[in-house]
Amino acid sequence: MKITAATTGMVSPQGSQGLEAPAPKEGFGSVLDQMVNGVKQLQQDGDRKIAGSLLGKEDLHEAMLSLEKASISLKVLVQVRNKMIEAYQELARMPL
Repeated sequence: MKITAATTGMVSPQGSQGLEAPAPKEGFGSVLDQMVNGVKQLQQDGDRKIAGSLLGKEDLHEAMLSLEKASISLKVLVQVRNKMIEAYQELARMPL
């Protein structure tokens, strides 16, 4: 039986990722801000495509799809807002 010296490439603990400092997580405010900016961008894109379709530069089908994406995104954002308000009201009703 031959025994060789261990090298750094051979020894690698499984939990070596845990030794590093954890990456800071995004806050809820920044996630919400990204959602609002995304909806705004989709709405602006839809407006551009509608204007382009009126000028004959864009396909009307693509413009309508873009507007529908913006509409659905806005509905999702409103539902997230409603859930946040509902959760805040529930917390405010809790006795201390």
